[in-house]
Amino acid sequence: MSITTVEVLRTSQAPTTRILKSGDWVRTHWLPLLVTAALFIMLYAVNFVKLFEDWRSDENYSHGFIVPLVFGWMLWQRREKLANCKMSPRPWALAIIFFAVIQLVAGTLGAENFVAHSSMLVMLCGITLFLFGDEMLRLVAFPIAWLLFMIPLPSIIFYRATFPLQLLASKLAVGILDVLHVPSVCEGNVIYLAHFTAGVAEACSGIRSLMSIFAFAVLMGYLLNMSVRSRFLLAVAAIPIALGMNAARIAGTGLVGNYVNADWAEGFFHTFSGFLLFVGCIGLMTVLVYVLRRFERVPSPECLT
Repeated sequence: MSITTVEVLRTSQAPTTRILKSGDWVRTHWLPLLVTAALFIMLYAVNFVKLFEDWRSDENYSHGFIVPLVFGWMLWQRREKLANCKMSPRPWALAIIFFAVIQLVAGTLGAENFVAHSSMLVMLCGITLFLFGDEMLRLVAFPIAWLLFMIPLPSIIFYRATFPLQLLASKLAVGILDVLHVPSVCEGNVIYLAHFTAGVAEACSGIRSLMSIFAFAVLMGYLLNMSVRSRFLLAVAAIPIALGMNAARIAGTGLVGNYVNADWAEGFFHTFSGFLLFVGCIGLMTVLVYVLRRFERVPSPECLT
């Protein structure tokens, strides 16, 4: 028997260590996973109901209905990578799960919904680390973080931001009217024109469009596989874009009310201009994405994750 034949036999007889993939593990442990999912849903059932009510009753958070759907879509897009993750469970992640429970209890007892709701993100990270490990968490980290956009801000932050935004929107709208040589006077959050008075209410402060457009900008930067610098610039740019377009909407309402019809300005145009605001923001961000990608080195398809 030749030396080569002996080496081949040794190689074939040597024990091989098979790396356990997450997809195989899920297929053999589907029942414990199902029980874990059921316990998670039961633990956060009240929070899910409160979130649904906030999305339904508060137009500032109506985009919350879309966030979980996008979360599921992002996981579905990565299903092959998720199934081929190397299993590396971290028992110490039980501490993260325990912390999430404490956060949930503290938020519930303290009547602070943001603290209670956001604990589910911590819980998801802890469960992922405990059952699957670091590689899986890296793949689902952004989708889990994205869920933060479905949670209403703490009331103290929301209302402290709203009034300054009302004043800013009023001043920006008057600035646009000045550029157009339309006489106007701004007193607080009220704009006086010759034949029309526009009050910038809380709903017109721009915080609604700001949160929606900011969430969309973060998602766009992630899905387009932009560089970290470009993602940051896109997210930051979403703020002045949203505020500027909201001011343009207010100025447009003032123009229509002053020169056309006050009822029409406060009715149809005010509603329709909300749609135009969103379309305009998306258009401006699309142009910005094109510019940013022109100035960055786009990775080859082999490097895309």
